[in-house]
Amino acid sequence: MSENRQDCAALEGRRYGMAIRGLSSRWLNNRNHGLRSRFARNSKIIEFTTDHGATDLRMKSNQINCRFSLRAIWSRKIQDLGPIAFLAVVVWLCSCDANLFGPESREIAGGYRLKRASNPNEFALTIPNEDGGLIIDEIGWREPLIFARAFGSQYWDVINTARAQHIRVSDLQRKSDPSSQSIQIKSAEIAWKELNRHRRLW
Repeated sequence: MSENRQDCAALEGRRYGMAIRGLSSRWLNNRNHGLRSRFARNSKIIEFTTDHGATDLRMKSNQINCRFSLRAIWSRKIQDLGPIAFLAVVVWLCSCDANLFGPESREIAGGYRLKRASNPNEFALTIPNEDGGLIIDEIGWREPLIFARAFGSQYWDVINTARAQHIRVSDLQRKSDPSSQSIQIKSAEIAWKELNRHRRLW
């Protein structure tokens, strides 16, 4: 009886040991499977992150290349338009009435000019090689004479452009002189419009 009990105890001990080893093996297999799953997921995450980073780098590189291409195109266009713009500015300066360098003047004859004053409604008669002049209300001409009346004056300045002579006469003298009666008198503003800024009268 004692021997049978010992055999049974030994058998139970072996069964218990086998069960313990089976549970340990399953636990180890499950642990290794979990580690392999985690490693696989991490590898996929790393691979996805790497691919996403490479995509971002390619997109940024394409954007930079596009920006440089647009800049190069605009630079070439600006260079092509440069001569055209310069020519347009030259034509405008030559054709329009604007004067960017100071008050405009228009020559009558012999270097005598009608010049727009700082007040656009006022005009001055200037002598050759002089900038300043006499602010006038009325003016008239007939080769070689120029008649001009200063602002608020009762006298007329008479200029002989052929001889560079300058005299002053009263309004009565002007009207009584047959040679000056035929000269048409006009306002300074109308005279300004009749004059050509590129060509003198005589």
